[in-house]
Amino acid sequence: MVTETSPSDDPATSDALVGRLFEAYLGMFDVMAVYLGDRLGLYRALAEAGPSTAGELASRAGIDERYAREWLEQQAVTGILTVDDLAAADRRRYALPAGYRAPLLDPDSPYSIAPVARSLVACAKVMPQVVEAYRTGGGVDWSAYGPDMIESQGDFNRPWLVGSFGSELLPAIPSVHDRLVAEPPARVADVACGVGWAAIAIARAYPNVRVEGFDLDPSSIDLARQNADRAGVADRVTFEVADAGALGADGAFDVAVIIEAVHDMTRPVDALAAVRRMLRPGGLALIADERTSDSFVAPGDETERMFYGFSLFACLPAVMTERPTAAIGTTMRADTMRQLGLEAGFDAVERLDEPALDMLRFYLLTA
Repeated sequence: MVTETSPSDDPATSDALVGRLFEAYLGMFDVMAVYLGDRLGLYRALAEAGPSTAGELASRAGIDERYAREWLEQQAVTGILTVDDLAAADRRRYALPAGYRAPLLDPDSPYSIAPVARSLVACAKVMPQVVEAYRTGGGVDWSAYGPDMIESQGDFNRPWLVGSFGSELLPAIPSVHDRLVAEPPARVADVACGVGWAAIAIARAYPNVRVEGFDLDPSSIDLARQNADRAGVADRVTFEVADAGALGADGAFDVAVIIEAVHDMTRPVDALAAVRRMLRPGGLALIADERTSDSFVAPGDETERMFYGFSLFACLPAVMTERPTAAIGTTMRADTMRQLGLEAGFDAVERLDEPALDMLRFYLLTA
């Protein structure tokens, strides 16, 4: 017996789609408002001074009072800030709840979420170029996304790199850990190092090793050097604007790490082959990349949806700027990583399901 489904039972209705997108619109406004609070120092001013009027916040943060009032009211209406019940607009006091301080103000906290606002605003900034790229098959140069994207990318991975990479995750991979504590001291390459948090974490956890970071983006290298100096490891961690594959450092390194960058490479096999040449025989490359599903599934979970979002607006357009390009996109699956590593000449490519991160998976490649 076949039972017909009534329109009300069908999840793919106009009402459902409109409701979903309306909630997304509200969320996007929240994201942009968080961006303002982050970039203008409004949350920090509230955290440091306590409940404040619009005039007080404007004075402390150095912004216009009328804009301060509108932002405060929006943040209270959307439920991020609390507000007292005074009726007069110029006398209302707004406060940042204690539980929201780590997500919005502490870049080392596992709850840190403000950097995501920066990355989404960076994507929105280049949307006209993305539209044109989709029409022509061209790309959007990474530099077009600006400092917001560079900084947010580093800050997005910062909590786990600073908090657990050297102290928990690397010790849980015996072959890597054993080499980092062995004599003579290991020489480590951080390829596509970004703003340097992986290199810094390794140097902090393994005080005898020397770490050298390489990245093609000068602004990232500038930030990496500042971060290493503030972390007190600049004597053992160096950063260089360079293509790691063009260094002529064959066989010079014991360990290489690549954090969330292989899917962003236009020619990943060539890049991995260069990393293999940098390693001594038996050397190890530890790669962290997106923890995608093993195969395409639709509908997907929230993590997969996020990966595709970044792929649509940033990762894929960026790798389409050069030819030839592998054009992998953010959703690089484990089978693809294995194929890339073997084509690059590594003797073995091992998928590591432990240690595990919510959004990243580790791979161990043996030269």
